Amino acid sequence: MDHTGGVVRRVLAVLTVLLVTIVVAPPAFAETTGPYHSVTIEPGEGVTLTWNDHHYAGSLEVTAASDGLVVLDRVGIDDYLLGIQEVPFSWPMEALKAQVVAARTYLAWTLTRGRAGAGATYGFDICASSACQVYGGLDQVATAAGLRWEEAVMSTAGQILVYDGAPAFAMYSSTTGGRTRSYEDVYGGRNPIPYLKAVPSPGEDSAFADWQYEVRSGVLEDVLTAADVVEGRLQTITVHQTDDGGGPWTVDIESDGGTTTLTTNEFRSLMNRWGPDVAPDVFPATRPDGRAYPQTVLSPTFVIHKTWHFPDVFPSGHIDMYPVYVFEGHGWGHMVGMSQYGAKAMAGAGADYRTILSHYYSGLVPQAGGDLLPQTVVVGLGWGQGSVHIGADGPVDIVVDGEQVASGALGSWDFAQGGGVMMTPPEGFGLPPTIGEVPEHPEAPAGRAMLVSVVVTAPSEVRLVVFRGAQMVQATPWKAREAGRVSLIWDGTVGGSNAPPGPYRLMIEAVNAEGRTTAFVTALVTN
Repeated sequence: MDHTGGVVRRVLAVLTVLLVTIVVAPPAFAETTGPYHSVTIEPGEGVTLTWNDHHYAGSLEVTAASDGLVVLDRVGIDDYLLGIQEVPFSWPMEALKAQVVAARTYLAWTLTRGRAGAGATYGFDICASSACQVYGGLDQVATAAGLRWEEAVMSTAGQILVYDGAPAFAMYSSTTGGRTRSYEDVYGGRNPIPYLKAVPSPGEDSAFADWQYEVRSGVLEDVLTAADVVEGRLQTITVHQTDDGGGPWTVDIESDGGTTTLTTNEFRSLMNRWGPDVAPDVFPATRPDGRAYPQTVLSPTFVIHKTWHFPDVFPSGHIDMYPVYVFEGHGWGHMVGMSQYGAKAMAGAGADYRTILSHYYSGLVPQAGGDLLPQTVVVGLGWGQGSVHIGADGPVDIVVDGEQVASGALGSWDFAQGGGVMMTPPEGFGLPPTIGEVPEHPEAPAGRAMLVSVVVTAPSEVRLVVFRGAQMVQATPWKAREAGRVSLIWDGTVGGSNAPPGPYRLMIEAVNAEGRTTAFVTALVTN
């Protein structure tokens, strides 16, 4: 199927029809074109794109896969790091800097390793979820607290941890409950990673430093049966611990059908996968404060004890007792590398970010990444999407299968799957704007804002200009708006003071790449 040669011809044909029929056609347009292999929306300078209620720097690309549409964000390294949402921005600055360097290093390691798994399937370098690093775009950093995160990113610009000439595998997780774990003690293997060794992590003020709950034997048996590790009745579960560097802790699961042995990390993954599916009213378990734990098994550092549950009150003639398994564990996450709450504790005690990183990564310290850091990264925001809606707060260029087909376009773009990417441009795309339904004589009391509502027939940048006599006294900033009803607000001031009573002339301006239009209305400020 031709995805390239006919792209420009099809889109230009659409635009030609628009230009020829502008006088006789209604001022709105929504024609779907495609299928294409990919469509990229490239923002103009200072323009932010929106997808799924999040704002993103960089360009957004929509591609097609066998299971739906894929949304990718091609973004600069610093802008990517600004979108990382791994720790609260209110934490001590040195802890934030340590987190930035760890995140930047993990990204560099991921890029050096090459695309794998979903990244190889869908065409991205790193995903946006906790499976990689939590990336949420620009929303959090745009808050007041986000200025502190931005400072941490910029003050450590280009710094990563390097081991043997390559980016280190800078793993990190939330909480350890007092001590991290060596890589080989969680993930196994015969080749330990020298800088991922167990170290103390005191002072963690996390709610998940220590955790405990109990589960009925029958419920646990149902979960393990669904996971295909128990046959018949569950007899007992035993956890075998090792010293640091001694290899993974293991779990022996004894049932009528025999014994299954898993590492505690494998058991954790299994329980997190099957627990909520089989017993959603039990897993994740309830914390002492009445809230639910974030996962069924929070870390690979735990023990399990079998005991018996006795009721507080024995019903007459009947004793209801049953076996339960008590889970006692420490930490949340994989426990390898830097503890985020441990870094917070160290920063609170006066340690700088270099000291924090050196502690958790066995002597590694930040250094300039140089060529180990690329300029951009492709982030997988989502895949398996049935439809995609992308908005923009300013002009964008549209690139279809590598060819630019629109420049300085305004409005939102919709995409659907149909043998490829099907694209629907904004209503009114390709048309110059007109302004309709202008109010006749808006008025407002002195000191009050005045709202003017009009209808704009094409995506445009719109503003309101206020005149008193021949003098312009105020103008609102240009703002990109979709075709449709647009509300503009004059705050009712002139030169920072309340506007004096009397008549004012309001000019509504709308402009896009195809043209400009204005509309005037006389407004009254009353006593």
